[in-house]
Amino acid sequence: MSPEKTKVKEPKSNNKAWIVVLAVVLLAVNGIQGFFNYKQNDEIKQQEVVIEQGNAQRDSLSTALDAKIAELKATLVRLEEAGGKNTELEATIATLTETNERLKKDANYKSKYFEIKKEIDNANKLKADAENQVRDLRIQLAQKDTTIQIKNAELVQKTATISSLEQEKTELAQKVAVASILRAENIKVIAISSKGKEKISDAYKAKAIEQIKILFTIAENKVAPKNTKELYIRIVEPDGATITGSASGEFKFNTQTLFYTTKTSILYNGLISPVTVSYTKEGAYKAGKQTIEVYCEGALIGTGSFIVD
Repeated sequence: MSPEKTKVKEPKSNNKAWIVVLAVVLLAVNGIQGFFNYKQNDEIKQQEVVIEQGNAQRDSLSTALDAKIAELKATLVRLEEAGGKNTELEATIATLTETNERLKKDANYKSKYFEIKKEIDNANKLKADAENQVRDLRIQLAQKDTTIQIKNAELVQKTATISSLEQEKTELAQKVAVASILRAENIKVIAISSKGKEKISDAYKAKAIEQIKILFTIAENKVAPKNTKELYIRIVEPDGATITGSASGEFKFNTQTLFYTTKTSILYNGLISPVTVSYTKEGAYKAGKQTIEVYCEGALIGTGSFIVD
């Protein structure tokens, strides 16, 4: 082969070599670029997974906070219904509510994860303490309720006893009041003429009566109080009118106000006591039956009568 031919072939061979080198370099560059692209895509996917996991954790934390807040509120309601109060529990509910609101808005939740977990743990402890407080208060309320029921039963019994005693006392007082009423017995009338002559009878002439004496006895009574007794005497004419005069007045009988003809006082000692009352009428007696009524301490204690012709 001649030298000239050799010189002509060398440039062609060199060009091929450069092409091969360039191809290798391009392949290498493409491989490196592909590797970095793959790695970058893998990192992006990993970051997406982390973000998704973070969102899930954040949602989980928020849900846990919602549940815990609801539990604490329910515990607080039971505590208040039992008559208790826990300001620390109220403050914790407010804090957790605020934290949960921040968590829902805060994408950087990881820095708060352990802080929130600590708050939840503290809330669990407060809830347990509050539940114990509710249980203790309910036990105390049950004990107090039992005590109140016992006291109410005792009070009802005492009230019934007092009512029974008061009724017995009232009945006894009524019996004593009835038993202490005096009795005026053997009521008689003596007519005294203008000449001073006395006559005992059931009937008298009007012209023969200048003055009368009313005689009776107050019966023995061991129950009646021993004191001065005011005796009111009414002389009722045939037409129902009460004879009145300068010695007359009014007195109470039950719910009525009556006129009396005359009155007298005696010192009563519980024994039989004779009574004499003199009375001079201003004018003549009306013909007919004259009724004599004796009253003492609001009671009618005796009656008698005499006839005027």
